[in-house]
Amino acid sequence: MLPELLRFIGGRPLVGYWIDFDVRMLDKYLMRMLSIHLPNRRVDVSGLYYDRKFGNAPPGTRIDLSLASIRSDLDLPLLPQHDAFNDALSAAQMYVILKDMAARRVRIRRERGMEAGAGFAVG
Repeated sequence: MLPELLRFIGGRPLVGYWIDFDVRMLDKYLMRMLSIHLPNRRVDVSGLYYDRKFGNAPPGTRIDLSLASIRSDLDLPLLPQHDAFNDALSAAQMYVILKDMAARRVRIRRERGMEAGAGFAVG
């Protein structure tokens, strides 16, 4: 299946939620088969989300990059997680919305009190 996947991907950028994890999995097999790593540019929707919501946040802001927070802020439906199709669909929806927000210079509003305690949440 890996050769078919590589043909499908081609030179396109890869979009995903914490995409580096997925690419590391592919690289493990690519290294064994072809002695290469996947060279494609990666676009992580959690990074795009961070830029729109927390990019100008003051020190001490509680940062939540969880899938649930991103979906909620972007008003996306909650799909069953850890399903390849649903995960790809969610990442694609997030990418389109976040790129549009960036082009329009729209930020995601932070609630009051997020600055109260330093913290970071993922997952």
